[in-house]
Amino acid sequence: MTLKLSRKRWNLLWKIGGTVAVLVIVACSVTIDSVTQPASVNGGGVLNVTLNATIITNSNPTANLMVAFLAPKVWNAAANAKLTFTSNISNGPQGMSPIPTTTPAPNGNGLSWQTDLMNTIGHAGNLIPEYEWVAFYSDQQYPTSDNSTYTVTVNIQVPVGESNLLFNMEYVVAESNDGLHSTVFANWPPTSYYSAFIPTTPLRVFGQGTLVDFIHPQLSVVTPSTALDNDIIALPFNAGLVNNGLTSATSVYLCATGYTSNGDSITVCQQTSKTQLQPNGTGNWQIDIWPRGFFNVPAGQTIDSLHYFFTDATGATKVGYAGGSSPFTFTFNCQ
Repeated sequence: MTLKLSRKRWNLLWKIGGTVAVLVIVACSVTIDSVTQPASVNGGGVLNVTLNATIITNSNPTANLMVAFLAPKVWNAAANAKLTFTSNISNGPQGMSPIPTTTPAPNGNGLSWQTDLMNTIGHAGNLIPEYEWVAFYSDQQYPTSDNSTYTVTVNIQVPVGESNLLFNMEYVVAESNDGLHSTVFANWPPTSYYSAFIPTTPLRVFGQGTLVDFIHPQLSVVTPSTALDNDIIALPFNAGLVNNGLTSATSVYLCATGYTSNGDSITVCQQTSKTQLQPNGTGNWQIDIWPRGFFNVPAGQTIDSLHYFFTDATGATKVGYAGGSSPFTFTFNCQ
């Protein structure tokens, strides 16, 4: 889209922990009249977000509206989310569809919208790399007129699954001509053609299993967060995050107990190559395990949950959750 933007005026109103930025098809002035997003959702429920925007245009091109949001991968939001909008230049609810990952973003040097959003906008400070950008285009392109005012209401519905998590949502809206990097007019930076905002309050999903806290630094978080005992899982250890008995350790080992479906427990707590973590940067360690093999689980049984510590080479120094004496925990689950 070729357009020249005058100064944009952003008036943001966020409610119940939700803030969403909107840049629309073509505008010299965009006002978000209201944004409503709940602070929490129960597991298995639907996150409902409503955006109300006023758009004042200063040229008359035709383009698709693009709305994107950052979400946990476990939601599979590209397949499960539903986006619609209404406006004063359309009749009734207008559909939006996921943008395929093979569709290049305009002015994105061949990158997909999803990759361009990640590289340009980032990940909203989420620390566990199990997030993704999900982008939608309006199903139709819409012509606009010079010096006209439009009102748009966007409705976003995202099933959040059963995972128990705390996550920073982020929203971006742009359009299908300029994307995130337009330099059509030298006096206006690329950021004039899109906008992004992170809600002031993280979204809490009260789901099942261990809390997956994307927000706060953790000594150890099992990834992927949804896994069964027959999957490969990673157990990292950030020894330098808080002062603990292994902060200066030169070798670190896993001491773990698996709890089986029939009520038994299997403990592996030895300082051998089987349990030794590998260095992964200064103060960071990691071990990848196949739980069934690691615990030598008998046929007909499964590992339902995991309690674990990290130890030094002697086994005498043991570090658990928050650097203390309680174990880290993980509940196996698959959505």
